[in-house]
Amino acid sequence: MLLKHAFFMVSLSHHQLLDFRQHNPDSGIIDLKAPYRSFRYVREILKMLPEMPEPILLTQILPRLLL
Repeated sequence: MLLKHAFFMVSLSHHQLLDFRQHNPDSGIIDLKAPYRSFRYVREILKMLPEMPEPILLTQILPRLLL
């Protein structure tokens, strides 16, 4: 089962990387993982705030992570 999961992850990342390289031709697997990690870090930081920011602020912050 673990081996099937590993092959699935390799296949999935290969297809995602092909799509990602259409806009970023010199990128690799680390570049593919970076946006997902940044979203995770932002989510964790938002959890630490005393109150959740307004949705309009979130819509302004999140697209900047992809720059």
